This record gives sequence, C-alpha cells and structure tokens, in this order.
Amino acid sequence: MNFLKKADIQILLIQILISSLLFLLFSGFNFEILYFENFSWFLKPSITNDIETYWISWEFFRGTDYLQFPFLLNPSYGEGLNVSIFHTDAIPLAAFLLRFFTDYLAENFQYFGVWSLMSFFLMSFFSYKLLRIFIDNKTVCLLSSIFFLIAPPFIDRVFLQQAISSHWLIIAAIYFYYTKEVRYANWNLLLVTSLLINGYLAMMVLAIFTGKMFLLYFNKNKGKLFARLFVSTSILFFTSYSAGLFSIGKGIKEGGFDIYGMSILSFINPSSPTGFYSLIFESLFSSSVLFVKEVEGFAFLGIGMIFILIILTVLLVQSKIRPNSKLFSNMKLHIPIISISIILLFYSFSNNIFLLGNVDFLGSQRIFSYDVPELLEPVVKVFRASGRFSWVFFYLVYFFLLVRTSEIVKSKSVVLILSLLLLVQIADSSNIIKIFRNELSSTSEFRSSLNNIRLKDEVWLKVVGKYKKINIYPLVNKPKDYTRMAFFASENGMSTNFGYFSRINHTTEEKLNRVMMRDFNTGDYPKNTLYVIQDDELWNSLLELNLNESDIFMDEVDGYKILIPYFDK
Repeated sequence: MNFLKKADIQILLIQILISSLLFLLFSGFNFEILYFENFSWFLKPSITNDIETYWISWEFFRGTDYLQFPFLLNPSYGEGLNVSIFHTDAIPLAAFLLRFFTDYLAENFQYFGVWSLMSFFLMSFFSYKLLRIFIDNKTVCLLSSIFFLIAPPFIDRVFLQQAISSHWLIIAAIYFYYTKEVRYANWNLLLVTSLLINGYLAMMVLAIFTGKMFLLYFNKNKGKLFARLFVSTSILFFTSYSAGLFSIGKGIKEGGFDIYGMSILSFINPSSPTGFYSLIFESLFSSSVLFVKEVEGFAFLGIGMIFILIILTVLLVQSKIRPNSKLFSNMKLHIPIISISIILLFYSFSNNIFLLGNVDFLGSQRIFSYDVPELLEPVVKVFRASGRFSWVFFYLVYFFLLVRTSEIVKSKSVVLILSLLLLVQIADSSNIIKIFRNELSSTSEFRSSLNNIRLKDEVWLKVVGKYKKINIYPLVNKPKDYTRMAFFASENGMSTNFGYFSRINHTTEEKLNRVMMRDFNTGDYPKNTLYVIQDDELWNSLLELNLNESDIFMDEVDGYKILIPYFDK
C-alpha cells in the first residue's frame, strides 16, 4: 500500500522502540507474555480470565476444516450452538491466518501477548501518520503520537481484551478520512480487516467511512455517494455471512444496552474495572469518596490531556490564541466526522443516562431515561455495549487538542511541554502499572502451567478414543470450571456442547437442554457422549436411577460429577 511505502524508516524505527518500551512499561515488564507457549499469565484467577476462552476456542478452531463454510465456524467448541470464532473474541483474523500454519506451531500456542505489542506499534504508526497531516515538525508529531499509546481506554484493555482494544483501527480510519488521497480499495480493506477483528470497531470504521463519503460526494454526486456506501456495506455483509458472524441466528441480539453505557462525566472519571488511573485525582478526594467505575464507557482523557485542555481553554478565554490555523482553515472538512462522532457519543450514553458511572452514587442518580424506539431495538441488541462508541469522539479530542497545541505554542516550548505532560500522565498512571505488573506475571516454569489444568484421574484414559463429545448439563454460557474440561476435549479430539461466548442463541440452548433431559429420563444415551452434571438434584436422582446399571459410570472425578454411559469398567 502506498502509505506504507512512504514511511520514514528512521521514524519507523523510533516508533518500534517507543511502542516496545511502553509495552514493557505498562505490562509491568512482563515480557514473558510474548512467549507463544506461555499460558501461565492468564491461566490463573486474575483480571486476565477472559483470555482463557480466547485461547481455548483457538485450540479448537485450529483443528477445523480449511474448506468449511462459514470459514470461521468453530463446530467442536459449543457443538450444536453453531458458534464461530467471532463469538469468543479470539481475534478472528489472527486465528484464521494462523490456522494455515498450525502444523508448524507448538502443540499448544497463544498469540495474545504478541497482538498486544503489535497494537502498541500500530497505534504509534497510524497516530503519527494522522498528526503529520497537520503538524510539520516531526519531533512534535512524534511526541504527540505517544499520547495515543498511553490513552487510558487503550491501556485499560490492551493486555486483557486484545480484539476490542485494537483502537489503531479507529485511528487508521480517522487518518484515511483526513488524507487527501482517496483510495477506495484501502477503505474496503480497512473495513474488512476491522470486521475480522471486532464488530464494534468495524461499525466505528464504517461510520467514519460514511462521513468521508458525505464529505466527498454529498454536494457533488449523491448517486456516487450512495453507490460507494452500498458496495462497501455489501462487502461487509458478505464477509460477515461468509465468516459466520450470523451463524447463531437470533442469538446475535442480546440485552444489556441499558447498563453498558457511559456517563456524562466519563471523560474525567479515572476509575475503570482494572483500577484507578490517576494519583492526582486520588489525592484530591478523601478516602471516603470513590469514583464509580466506568465499565464499557470508560473514557478517561488522562491527566496530561486534561492539562492541555485547561491550558487551551485559558488561552482561548484570554484571547491569546493565534487566529491562523492549518487545522481549522477549512471548517467544512471537519463537519461530517465531528457530526458522526457526536451521534456515536449520544448513542454511547444508552437509554439510562447517569452523571457518573452506571449506578446511583452520592446523589448522582439517574439523570434521564427513555424507552428505546421499537425501530432501534435490533440495533441496540446487537451493539449493546454502547459505551464503546464514545471512542471515536475521544480520539478526535486527542487529535484536535494535540494539533492545536502545536499551532499555538512555539516549537521549542511545545516539545518541552509535551515531554513534561507525557511524563506526568505516565507517572499519574503508576497504580495501573503496578496492577498489570502483578496481574500479567508468569510462573518461572510457564510451560508447565498447562499441567495445572489437565485432568488427573485414570478414568479419563478410558474415555480417550472411545468418546467423541462432552456435554455439560444444564447447558449455560460459561458453566462452572469449564476451562479444564474444554482443554481436555481439545487435546483429545473431542467436542463440547459448552464454552464461554459473547453471544449464544438461547432458543437453541433450551432445545439442547431438553434433548439431554430426555436422554436422562429414557436412559437412551448417544454412544459416544459423556456428561458432566452440574445440577445436584438431577445428579442425586440419576444416582438412584442408575444404581444397578453396570454399564453406566457415575462418580465425582477431578471435581466434576460425571456420567459415562456404555462404560467399560
């Protein structure tokens, strides 16, 4: 691609160095997470637990048929639920590409640490490209780009939720929006890439692309405008269908829109599920005053960016801002993308609007609520984590503040100011660095960490080869202690009816539970299926019912209550 060919090699090397150093710093220098055979950093009780299901779903997916359709279907993980690798957030693009090399990879393999590092670099790469459109000084541009790498919403997820934290896709879309070169093929490539990483990010990229098309064609050629939008959305729909995004049918719609929004004060709320992002804010309030955590709507600007905002506001009030501005020389340029970002921002508040957080807090009760119009219900059920859509506005604020600072302050002074504020924001986030130092830590013998989740009892040796499927009853999303049993199945070529998924079809779930209950009642079991019973009342009744059945094994093994029909004792 042309924009890659023009990359300044010297700047590129500096970006690699800076992104690597910041990766190490914010990970608490836990560089071991980069090792492909290191599983110990997420196979433990910690905030990294979501990575378990990303990884275990990949272990199933790497054994799927290359020619299957949809091509990202993961039939052995949650068999019967028709889920794809999309529905476990395992970075579908990475999983799909790595599957072609599975015979050359380690027997057990994880790529999530490397993806986190790559996201740091791509944030640096695209933010620099974006800023260079308006900032001539390379040093100022490079310093400004570092703010994107330490943006709290990015840092908060980059080590924990690798797919949705690929915020460089948003920055790349904003860069494509502002660049004078309009390459339609590049836009479509970015749209498809974002879709194969995360659906939420794809919708944000699509929104920015729509703004660009309106900018180019609304007043000139409306026919071309709608043709471009139709072709690109058709490409996205075809990719979604072919990849298996719609494989779960109505299950793609879920509730939660009313509780996953952002609050009015989210941009200055430093409290996330990971921890508190500001020592300065923490010192300003007594220990009895704690900020409500922002979950999906976490969008703290960072103390450095807040200082920049204050400085620019003061200068504006005092009329000391120079009127000449490359950034605002053509105001019409910004109207579509700002409009898009504001629309997404309002969507991010959901239909329950709070001043701070998503719960009542120190008198900060719900400000306003409304019923979602029936026409929009399909949208809010698919994109229920509405708080995430604030990120487009968030990164535009970063972009405008940094570019305007470079225009107002002289080059030598702005280098000093930006350097100082970068250090202040990093130091102010030291609590988070400490948290990640602990949470991302690995054991000294990390290759042996898989032994901790392997099933130990000899009965499993009799299961391997004879049984092809493990069912958990009752079937629910993320059943108790599912990882060990799923890992056993993946290692031995078995399928499961369970797992942990972002979405499932609850109608299908209920149907599968009814089929299992029928089997329990009739005693007519599939010959290649064993059961894990997580219903104590059912377990006790089955013990009594099968007391004299010689070919049925029932016992508690490795912490699981298991029923194995047609068992050769």
